[in-house]
Amino acid sequence: MPQNDKSRNPAGAERHFETERRHFLPLLLANPNYFGNLKDSKYKGVKQIISNTTYEQLMCVGYNPQLSTLEGVVSIKQSGGYSGSLCTNGSTEYVRFYLSYDNGATWLDQGLTGFSTYDVPAGQPFEMAVSLNISPMRQFCDTENLPLVRGILSWNQAPTDPTTPPVWGNMVDVHIQVAPIFFLLAGKLPLFAEAAAKGDLPKLTEPQVLSPVDLAKLYKGKQVPAHRFLNKTVRKITAASSSTSKFAINADLLAELEIDASALINAIFNTDGDTSFEQLDCVGYAPGAADALEATLHIKQSIGYNGSQCTTGSQEYVAFWVDWGSGWEYQGTTSVNVHDFATIPADGLSYAVYQPVNFNSHRKPCGEGAVTPRMRAILSWDVAPPPANPDFVPSYGNRLEGDFLLEPGTAVSTGDFTPYFDTICSVAPCNIDQTTGFAPGDSPFGSSVSIFGIIPGAPLFTSPLAANQPKYKVTVQQIVGGVLVGTPQPVADSFGVSILQQIGAALPTSFGITQFADGDGFFTYQMSNPNPGVGWRFTQPLGYLCDWNTTGKTGLWQISLIAKDPVSLAIFPAGTVLCTIDGTTRQSVIIDIDNAAPVTSLAITGFKPGGVGACQPAVNCGTFTVGDVICGSYSVSDEHFGSFSLSAEPTPSPSSGFTVDGLNTNGRSYPAVPTNGQSGVWTYDTAGLPPCGYTVQLSSNDRTIVGCGSGWENNSAFVGFCLVPKK
Repeated sequence: MPQNDKSRNPAGAERHFETERRHFLPLLLANPNYFGNLKDSKYKGVKQIISNTTYEQLMCVGYNPQLSTLEGVVSIKQSGGYSGSLCTNGSTEYVRFYLSYDNGATWLDQGLTGFSTYDVPAGQPFEMAVSLNISPMRQFCDTENLPLVRGILSWNQAPTDPTTPPVWGNMVDVHIQVAPIFFLLAGKLPLFAEAAAKGDLPKLTEPQVLSPVDLAKLYKGKQVPAHRFLNKTVRKITAASSSTSKFAINADLLAELEIDASALINAIFNTDGDTSFEQLDCVGYAPGAADALEATLHIKQSIGYNGSQCTTGSQEYVAFWVDWGSGWEYQGTTSVNVHDFATIPADGLSYAVYQPVNFNSHRKPCGEGAVTPRMRAILSWDVAPPPANPDFVPSYGNRLEGDFLLEPGTAVSTGDFTPYFDTICSVAPCNIDQTTGFAPGDSPFGSSVSIFGIIPGAPLFTSPLAANQPKYKVTVQQIVGGVLVGTPQPVADSFGVSILQQIGAALPTSFGITQFADGDGFFTYQMSNPNPGVGWRFTQPLGYLCDWNTTGKTGLWQISLIAKDPVSLAIFPAGTVLCTIDGTTRQSVIIDIDNAAPVTSLAITGFKPGGVGACQPAVNCGTFTVGDVICGSYSVSDEHFGSFSLSAEPTPSPSSGFTVDGLNTNGRSYPAVPTNGQSGVWTYDTAGLPPCGYTVQLSSNDRTIVGCGSGWENNSAFVGFCLVPKK
């Protein structure tokens, strides 16, 4: 189906959104397998809904080898069913990527990304995009490295398993090409340093450049026509010629190649929109800290791309335009480097391109309605589309269009350095309760707290620490009794960032820099410029400002943000973020800090001989008979208790055989257990266990977001006993 087909949701069409969509999360909480998509669940499915793409669909997945970036395009098909309008938090479209080097036998988790989606009255489908940086295993250029990628789209529930289909969403599998290592780079790695010093490495240090003669010899007798591999050469010669004739080409060169000039020229200038070698499949808009237009394309042939991975190959150019209602506006051209392979999978190879843009001047507050421009992408092999011609027809390639939804916000122009908080440990400021400082789940923060923000008016940087980039400062201040105490303290710890330097399209290198705060506590703002072959790319997560080490701190703290123009030294206070879900605003963010792990205790207090009767007194490290039920006590205390569990080792099933506080379970959690924890009793039935020495362990954690991850843990409570056979 064409990507710009509007028939899926005609404007004004009304739709009833089924109970299973409207109450998706509550139904899952009651029964994790309510929709029958879990293969080995102990829960019985109620209504089977598996990989339903009525509302959203992952259309394409691609990879950019030069940027090490996976991309996906998601089509949002309906006007409703996304949990709220633009002036709410809406819902989340999650995409998780997996990588397989054995054609799907095993999968390696590459990470999770996603975007917010909303109910919008009309204009669908919207083509939205996601991207994720990965670090795949690389090999030398003489080895073809074509792993399988799986993208899983799942609405409002993050995918956690590569083989479990989502309820709302779908899976897409594609093969990709991983950029090779060249021996120049290998010689710089410690593993190869000694071999490089001895001269034992092959002499190939960079991609080989193939001449037209080389290409003619390479493709002689193969199904790659001359008007394909000489397309760029002929167009360059004719464009540079003072003659108006299309035949102003070096006749000696063509004679050397045994090519008929007239037939060649005629074929080149009469080839329009040929997609037998490559085809643009999807185009989408990626919302987030940095706007970007993305496109995916796939390579259909194993040869015809001007050389192997050990050569410079050729470029697949994609130019982008956007129409805001008054005609096409050029947004830029990017490219991806492609090559010949001995063989490729039947589904071809999927690639992606990424074009940064700045749409801040077009944003509108959510209450003013949706902004839904149209985008156009033109793919052209080895010859870039002219920026002034949105109707350009390439010799090899094609054109795609689609609509997208621009995230609402306040219009911002370049030079306006008003900063905004984006997330605190991936939690949006509007989702942090400003009375308690808790994230969803009544969760405080602890250890290292990662702070993200954006300065929408900042230019894309052209080199690390560029002079034209604004400065920013993050400060923290304690709150006691509802009052700010002392003076704001700058978060000034240095931190490392990764930079991908584009040394030509085929040979990027990575290096690191360290961000240091100046004497006033300001860091330099970094924003990516991910065009292949141009400048540098900041490969840390977009909007990454700093990490706050909260060790030794507790209670409520306020985080504030300001920016500074590096030239005029003008100060820009943080912009106001409207939390439409509750009508409040955020210019600063209050969080609660907890840096203490739970305190636990565990003891054996008795046993039931043969598993019957009342508990008789016993102590830790006692000896019991198979079939006895061991009795004990426990306690867990923490300011923000999360959960605890009991397990026994060795045993076939660590959770079986336990009761806790008279319940048939091996653990309990908040909110059933009070927030500060509790003490109680437990039993362990030894029936059926082999005689052996055993330990019972009490493991606990709290609700704190520690280092932007799971809570503080205490797994140190153990008791032991010996189990002997019945006499």
